[in-house]
Amino acid sequence: MSLEKTPDAKPSANERIEPLSKTSGKLIIAVDPRIELLAVIQHLVGSDMVQADSEGYAAAVDAWFADYKKHPVFERYLALEANGFCYDLAVSCFLRFDGVPLIKQVCTWDSSMVFMNEERLTGVSEGGSIEDFYRDVNDFALKGNFAGFFTSQREFLARKINAVDSLLAKKPDLISHLVDWYGYSHGSYTFVLSPLIINNGYGFLLVDEQGKACVYCVTALESDEMSIESLYYFALMLFHEISHSYVNSLVDAHYDQFACAKALYEPINKKMEAQAYDSWWIAVAEHFVRASATRLLELYFLPEERSSSLESEMNLGFIYIDNIYAGLLEYEQARRETGIRYDEYFPQLVESFVQLAEDPETAISDRLGFKGPLNSVAIGQIVAIHPDPQRVEGVEENIMPIIDFLVERLKVEVYTDTQALKLDLKDKNIYVYGAWGTNMWLEKYLDLLPFKILPDRVIADKEYAGTDLRIAACLPHPQNPELGMAVYTGQTTASMKGSNAFFHGPEDWYVTDTNQTVLGKGNFTGKNAVWKF
Repeated sequence: MSLEKTPDAKPSANERIEPLSKTSGKLIIAVDPRIELLAVIQHLVGSDMVQADSEGYAAAVDAWFADYKKHPVFERYLALEANGFCYDLAVSCFLRFDGVPLIKQVCTWDSSMVFMNEERLTGVSEGGSIEDFYRDVNDFALKGNFAGFFTSQREFLARKINAVDSLLAKKPDLISHLVDWYGYSHGSYTFVLSPLIINNGYGFLLVDEQGKACVYCVTALESDEMSIESLYYFALMLFHEISHSYVNSLVDAHYDQFACAKALYEPINKKMEAQAYDSWWIAVAEHFVRASATRLLELYFLPEERSSSLESEMNLGFIYIDNIYAGLLEYEQARRETGIRYDEYFPQLVESFVQLAEDPETAISDRLGFKGPLNSVAIGQIVAIHPDPQRVEGVEENIMPIIDFLVERLKVEVYTDTQALKLDLKDKNIYVYGAWGTNMWLEKYLDLLPFKILPDRVIADKEYAGTDLRIAACLPHPQNPELGMAVYTGQTTASMKGSNAFFHGPEDWYVTDTNQTVLGKGNFTGKNAVWKF
């Protein structure tokens, strides 16, 4: 399993830059110069599509291309992005070329995405000519010696590829597991690792000149840790994005039936649009993808290794997912008995799903309320509230670095507690920080919290003795039960330092100490009434 090397010399205008790649089971792990070139441009222009890493790669981009930040490619890209050239569209457009430089398009989208993406590109054209943009991309790559940059980062990128390979070696082949569950395979499966695509992930199917179906999952590996948690989140991303290559075409083929149930979109449209799922077609596809990925995870990991739940997906607005999940269990039974494939069974899943529209009140029921877990607070518009540093000593050094991180990562709005008390925040998810009794906004809602913090102990699911303890927990937004509130509080302001620096999010609550040790964690019960341990 040797790595394919990039050329050392600066390329001519037509010399192709080779990717780095490695094969692990049925999966190709690659760092692709097409995607890195796009990510470099997005980073240098300050696009929200990428985010600076903590390992120095973004800094290396800034240093290498410092003399080219006024290149016309950036102005062109900004105009195109403002008109929709972003997310999976930009990524898949770059992967349609045979390499860097972007000269020859050799791949097409799968049939279900052609009309949608061509329609999106028509909108993009209002920002300028995409052909002129590609020419500027190639000019920037040549003049800025992108090939030289790619070569200079070869050791770092190879290490990232090897980290993925080592992570995958811990468990059976992920792709074999997925293919066996769906019942059929595509031509190839490639995980494209891009260090700056941290907050986003993309999955799609491209068809090459020989008619081969090539499936891609494009994202970053945020942590190189060889832990079951890291593998879980990698598998979650992979199962989700690759499932699009199975689901999208089936949703498209049956969309006349799905369209008859379009009334089901109205109750969830705000949460869907907050996640860039701005049509019923996309919302349906995401429901099926997420149900399938959840089931794949459950079958791949032992219960003691990692448990999966539909609850977080429902909280994100995918409130009909349990209907699909129940159908998938029936599919598995039929597959065991008859060998039927996912695509062959799909019409039965469709029939069950569209029947929800016959009784929408029952279908919706109480599913719109916030149900957790903690990481599902981080969607849509978000506000962070902290104690006023002029009133509470220690806020600047112990809490504000966390707030700054949230601003960078989640683009949150930030208010002091005294400012927040004067605002209407019912339409925004809330992050609240501050030691017990120091955040005046949170003080209004202390009776809603199912835990208590005392100077010598924390009372949660049990009593935790200590003087450096803190709690991270989620609850429904006190002003809007459809949204969430994440509370980070502790015994002292000093104990709040690094209060979100431990691995967390899949559960509702965590008790930790200042060494980042998780002393207790879990999910609340009674979520249709009073939340409790």
